[in-house]
Amino acid sequence: MTILVMLTLVATGLIVVALALVLVTILMLLRTTLFTLGTINVGLRSIARRVEPLEPVLADVNTELAVVRRELSTVLAERRTPSGV
Repeated sequence: MTILVMLTLVATGLIVVALALVLVTILMLLRTTLFTLGTINVGLRSIARRVEPLEPVLADVNTELAVVRRELSTVLAERRTPSGV
């Protein structure tokens, strides 16, 4: 083998090693970015859950309070009327 063939093989090997290092570095950066995006996604979902419209929840509470109000009115009406009558 001539010196030119040896130099070509060494240069090709160095290029392959350099490309491999660049690809490994990109892989590590992408993993870090993926983790960061996942963390942001969880935070945004948490915020979205906390700022949901209150109207459906308040409607349920109001319905339950109406039942309590009716029952309380019934109990108070029974207490006001004499039990002997």
